[in-house]
Amino acid sequence: MTKPEEILRQYWGYDQFRGLQSNIVSSALEGNDTLGLMPTGGGKSICFQVPGMAKEDITIVISPLIALMIDQVENLQKRGIKAIAIYTGMTYREIDVALDNCVYGNTKFLYVSPERLTSTLFRERVKKMNVSFLVVDEAHCISQWGHDFRPSYLKIKELKDFLKQKTPVLALTATANKLVQKDIVEQLELENPQVFKQSFYRENLGYLVFHEQNKEQRLAQILTKAKGTSIVYVNTRKKTMDISNYLKSKGFSADYYHGGLNQQTRAKKQQEWINDKTRVMVSTNAFGMGIDKPDVRVVVHLDIPQSPEAYFQEAGRAGRDGKRAYATILYQESDKLDLLNMHELSFPEIDQIRKVYNALGNYFQLAIGSGEGESFVFNIGEFGTRYNMKPIIIYNSLKLLEANEYLSLSEAIYHPTTVKALASAKDLYEYQVKNKSFDLVLRVLMRNHPGIFDSYKKIDITSLAKETQKSTKEIDEILTKLTKLELIDYVPSHDSPLLTFLAPRVNEKTIRLSKETYKDRKDITLNQINTMIAYCETKHICRSRILLSYFDESDFKNCGICDVCIENKRTTLNNADFEQISELIKQKLSSGKFTLKDLVYNSPFDEQKTIKVIRFLLDNSIIKYNSNGLLGLN
Repeated sequence: MTKPEEILRQYWGYDQFRGLQSNIVSSALEGNDTLGLMPTGGGKSICFQVPGMAKEDITIVISPLIALMIDQVENLQKRGIKAIAIYTGMTYREIDVALDNCVYGNTKFLYVSPERLTSTLFRERVKKMNVSFLVVDEAHCISQWGHDFRPSYLKIKELKDFLKQKTPVLALTATANKLVQKDIVEQLELENPQVFKQSFYRENLGYLVFHEQNKEQRLAQILTKAKGTSIVYVNTRKKTMDISNYLKSKGFSADYYHGGLNQQTRAKKQQEWINDKTRVMVSTNAFGMGIDKPDVRVVVHLDIPQSPEAYFQEAGRAGRDGKRAYATILYQESDKLDLLNMHELSFPEIDQIRKVYNALGNYFQLAIGSGEGESFVFNIGEFGTRYNMKPIIIYNSLKLLEANEYLSLSEAIYHPTTVKALASAKDLYEYQVKNKSFDLVLRVLMRNHPGIFDSYKKIDITSLAKETQKSTKEIDEILTKLTKLELIDYVPSHDSPLLTFLAPRVNEKTIRLSKETYKDRKDITLNQINTMIAYCETKHICRSRILLSYFDESDFKNCGICDVCIENKRTTLNNADFEQISELIKQKLSSGKFTLKDLVYNSPFDEQKTIKVIRFLLDNSIIKYNSNGLLGLN
């Protein structure tokens, strides 16, 4: 077995692991069930990709994020590593071929969305695979106490029964408190797991909250002061465009990004931001996942995130190079009401959910008892217009139906045009000879894509049309006809969300939502929202400590760089006053212990200034109270 360090150097170009990567890699290679908790940007993928390359057999990676799966597969392929992704939106035949390549080919990594795990095709084929590791990415999704609970993750432990041999499980997440960690271990049935947790503390990241009535004006001030690449998060697609246009009018190099844009546009905008052609990206939470740009200097939220987990991930995209960076929320009193209203909209009444489900069946012309496993391109705006329903109610109804395993809704992803030969080379050649009008297209197709006899290959319709001197419409018609003749399988590109019925259509009156996915989730998310509101409204607790305590970390002093720490240290105090008062207090306490009243009343300085310095020294554990209520040096 090649040493992990050699693999890291050969394929990724790094001389050494960082943080807990080495510990997690070693634990996995020793055959242990392993749980790794690493903050955003900690390099989770290295933790399973390196051990996967160290073993001879295939590694199965379960991930809920299709775009991220595709991105990781492409990155592995660029490194000369054979990897495949299987997800909602692929045809049965595409999945069949991909699984065959996993069983009989030399595929090293199989990425699969959790919804695919229960299909008979997948389960039967996985029985034939030799699996080195079962990797569960975004492992917090298995816990109803987490911020992104997905019931399909509960099926993962069943997959272990279908594997040929006992396989180590490696679970990874960037956001999990102790309750969620315990749930991950229990739900995945991890045996004596090795648990590695990297502190979420970011000493270079200053968390700031500004109470502002004119958020746009303050945003411009922040971006003027904080030079460098920035991300601005908002909660609606329209707002991404509005804020981007506002920033452009103020002279900033800005662009907008959201999930409703087509793949080519999203990729272009993302690349221009990565290459510093665009300085500020205004986006919904669709932006940033899987992007590791180290020099982001500021992340600004114009709207409050719905959970500490979401905020921690998004804010954590700043300052990955270790240099000073800031995560800022611009807050106003009305934001609280907006967030609570959004929470109510996230849990539509059961009658409304049933109405959406019934309309879907009619929209796709599915009879009761039919539709299981069928996928449809879904335009939520068009559907809402036809049935006079608000998109937000439709979307949240679909997510609750998904949580109860009636259907699933994929994110909008780009599926490129692909082709695979179904007939043999000999049969295709004979067809060419007999059908001259197809000869040139087939000849060019096979010459440029010799691998089409083994697997689906991406093709460029425009290039094929140019080389054969035909129109793209003619090429589409030829490939469609060849598909009908079952000589090839031609899958045109698409770039829309896909809605898949996980069970046969039922009468909407029989729809039932479990307590865990409705009432319990509603209570949990309300608690998360209230935590974020409290975070924004507090003026006396270090913001870094608030976030760390949410993730069960308490052994930290105040950060000294958040707005609360700065306010505590400097309000009505200049640096000279602070240093003088601080030194006087420490000198006095070096000779004994005193009450707070003694320190304040005997100080030659202003009473409020003295109290503020004492509070700072206490918060930073420089001084402390003893059991008798006296202050002394720590």
